[in-house]
Amino acid sequence: MSKVLIIDDEPSVGDALRLVLEARGYEVVLINNGRDGLEVSRKERFDFAIVDLFLTDAYGLDLIKKIRERQPHLPILLVTGHGSPEVFSAARRAGAVGALSKPFQPAEILALIAKTLDQ
Repeated sequence: MSKVLIIDDEPSVGDALRLVLEARGYEVVLINNGRDGLEVSRKERFDFAIVDLFLTDAYGLDLIKKIRERQPHLPILLVTGHGSPEVFSAARRAGAVGALSKPFQPAEILALIAKTLDQ
């Protein structure tokens, strides 16, 4: 079973993602702030992570860089309600495997996770 870390401070987004992923057999750890997300990423191993761009206490791109320092091979997806070509490019430079604009379809995330984990 693959383990997915979700760091998103919007309860509706985090809860929806958790339900969709758990229904597909993923083990999910849902964290609602950057500080706790970084701490959990340092203590536990994950197969995939989903990080929001704007958290109440952290900037998602900075968080991605910090997580990747500890887990350099962890695939991380950035999700944002403020998507633009510049943000998507910055996400890649920070080490993300990709970025999706909110609202997104669950199938988009499921396909990206499956494709990434199959590689």
